Amino acid sequence: MSRIIVTILLVVLSRLAHADAPILLAIEPPCGQSGTRQEVVLRGFRLGDVEEILCHEPGVKVEILGPAETWKPGGEGPRRREILRAAIEIPGDAPPGNVHLRVRTRTGLSNPRSFHVNRLPIVARQQGNIDRDHPQSLPLEHTLWANLPRNETHWYSLDLAAGQRVNLELLGLRISPTYLDARIRVFAPDGRLLAEDDTSPTYYHDPVCGFRAKAAGRHIVSIDETRNGIDQDDSRYGFGSDCFYVLHAGDFPQPRWLFPLGGRCGTDVSFMLSGDLDGPWSQVVRLPSQPTFRKGPVGALHGVWPFRPPDALYPLRRDASGKEVLGTGPLFFMASDHAAVAEQSEHSDAERAQPLPAGSVAVDGTIAMPGEVDWYRIQGTPDKEYVIEVFARRLRSPLDPLLKAYPAGLDGIPVENDDRMGYEVDSSVKVRMKPEGCLVSVTDSREQGAADYAYRLTVDEARPRAVLTTLPVETLTHLPLFKTGQQVAVPSGGRMLLLLKVLEEGGSLPPLEPSIADLPPGVVAEVGSVPSRSDRLPIVLSATDDAVRSARFVRPTATVRASTEKSFPLIEFHQEIGMIYGHPAQTAWHLAMFDTLAVAVVDPLPFAIDLACESPRTIAGEKAKLLVTIRRDSSWERPVTVMFPCLPPTATLGMVHLEPAESQATATLEVPAGCPPGRWPLVAVATDSDLPHLRTHAWPYYSDNNTARETHGLTWASSGITYLEVEKKP
Repeated sequence: MSRIIVTILLVVLSRLAHADAPILLAIEPPCGQSGTRQEVVLRGFRLGDVEEILCHEPGVKVEILGPAETWKPGGEGPRRREILRAAIEIPGDAPPGNVHLRVRTRTGLSNPRSFHVNRLPIVARQQGNIDRDHPQSLPLEHTLWANLPRNETHWYSLDLAAGQRVNLELLGLRISPTYLDARIRVFAPDGRLLAEDDTSPTYYHDPVCGFRAKAAGRHIVSIDETRNGIDQDDSRYGFGSDCFYVLHAGDFPQPRWLFPLGGRCGTDVSFMLSGDLDGPWSQVVRLPSQPTFRKGPVGALHGVWPFRPPDALYPLRRDASGKEVLGTGPLFFMASDHAAVAEQSEHSDAERAQPLPAGSVAVDGTIAMPGEVDWYRIQGTPDKEYVIEVFARRLRSPLDPLLKAYPAGLDGIPVENDDRMGYEVDSSVKVRMKPEGCLVSVTDSREQGAADYAYRLTVDEARPRAVLTTLPVETLTHLPLFKTGQQVAVPSGGRMLLLLKVLEEGGSLPPLEPSIADLPPGVVAEVGSVPSRSDRLPIVLSATDDAVRSARFVRPTATVRASTEKSFPLIEFHQEIGMIYGHPAQTAWHLAMFDTLAVAVVDPLPFAIDLACESPRTIAGEKAKLLVTIRRDSSWERPVTVMFPCLPPTATLGMVHLEPAESQATATLEVPAGCPPGRWPLVAVATDSDLPHLRTHAWPYYSDNNTARETHGLTWASSGITYLEVEKKP
């Protein structure tokens, strides 16, 4: 057999054997100490052709220690669960917090999983007969990790001297791949409950617990799940038994809140840290030079209360010997370009309202007593609109703010807001400024108050704001975002769509022009041009036949079209990826936010898709015919489902199904009479699955739950961009 024939056969066989995209389920252990090399096991599906393990955060390197191994017997092909052994090199100067790993195989790029980095050495929970009468010794100044299965309680012991201080911080929902609402309880030597914590305002459902030993002796620490793990193995949500937690234990600073909640970028701010067992202290911090707290609309893809990542301040305090000790958990603040103003001592009624300077301003205040109301008088340019906003829960304050503005004075009807959005309890109002200014009041909606009920009130001139995010094509199949990693895998010699979604707030932006750079070698971008304002911006990424299998983290951006008169800043990119989903209704209990997009070049697919318009023009209110063509490799016989995520505004088009023997189909595009005129980009995407499977089984990633006929990740290809000219209806 000639070398040419052998090469052709190998190419054909490689296409026929194309595996599905990998899924990363868990990383064990889920934590590591900075400055060390931590060996881990990564569990998931379809890891056999692994080539690289990527980390979103710079500086962290991961080395693969061997080929993938079978994790659990009984599964073959796409049902085969596998493990990868790897070593994570953590720099000594790595900041504390979570980093995020992805697995890149020759055929796909996995979803991200969290790995926690901290300064303490780590230990694992022991196996064996451990109960309340035989607890495991918990070493102080260490980080312990464990897996908490359903209906279990973990028991630990601490031998303490009278008056000895111990702080405990648990990461459950912040690190676990599956739902874990943990609780910490501490029992004194006489068996009485000494301390307990289930939910903390700072870390939401993750508990923190600090106490002093009242008497010398053995103290017992228990960790359990508040609902005994009844949600852990719910197949409807893809839950498994990987309910990891990480527990920091030691005599480190553990304040519960700080004040003020923010300051002006580039300045030194003295924060008062309070709530620690040893009392409050001040810590001076140089704030970032640029705003990093995103005020823009987030959570739009989830409809839940997002675990936002504001700027983090790790408490630093000197111990009795004068040594500086760093806390394990951060407090949160907001660095912004506002002029920072301090709260006055007396402004509890409208007559004594504190005047604020005109322009962009932020004032830090506290509702220190139940029923307290703080009053301010805001100044601005007459007849211009201003946005007045309270940041409290977003900065981990327990305050549930109620904001009222009186643009027409106390005798007029107030503009009132309790919850900014359905899932966000902070408040925001928009008012048109009068020459005499506007009175504003802030209080707690429950009429509560305490020293930690802090807030940050901001005033800005109203203007449109926006960010870019991804709109995963998998959601077209009704897959929840839990099943997507929002990455883009471009097949060698093929194309894949990156569909950017524009999230707007405060008004409508003019048409935007997206751009993307620093793509993997061999990948080029075809950027779609929209004729007028649209919340979807298509970019089709194409890889050459000889493109190197690789991945990069890139930053898509967008700018306002140069032909518009108004000037707007660069529109930045972010992703919110749900790390844990659960009840009710696929709620995202923890979100990770990324400012880069993972793009990979993968092996060629055995199919490709083309899209063409039967006529390049249509009239609004009529129909347009689209021709879909599937190009298949010889002997590749699978059904293909085609979807259309990028259409003219208000236009609709359902899925198109092609049987293995079919290569072409005609789709009818409904163009409503209200469709904006212009030359609109069209893109089709195709996946190697049949339409009934997509409709009746929305969970193909995990084991064969819900009577799945097959368990595999979907592989995707897209057409290039074609254009349809929509003319206004006569």
